[in-house]
Amino acid sequence: MNKLTITGISFTVIGILVIIWGITLQPINLASPDFMSFATGGMILLATGLCMISNLPSILSVAGIWMAALTTIVYIYSLPDTDLIIKVIGFVPIIALAVWLSITFWK
Repeated sequence: MNKLTITGISFTVIGILVIIWGITLQPINLASPDFMSFATGGMILLATGLCMISNLPSILSVAGIWMAALTTIVYIYSLPDTDLIIKVIGFVPIIALAVWLSITFWK
């Protein structure tokens, strides 16, 4: 195991712990920005960790990227007092980044 793999495993575990911490502090509600901030942060850490682990099947990295992207989209959608068009505009770079990273890790 190299340093990057150890760091990736650490990021993955920390991401899972952040999600668990959010569940203990806030009720699970996908429409609540308070809960979704924990879920989004944890999923981004988890996806980053999966991408850093060497010799991991690329399908797991791509799945982590898309789970983090979908969680971020749900978080943006849950923000109150934001016009729908602003939310949709925020979805575009998230989807573009997820597609680009998926193509990069699939190779």
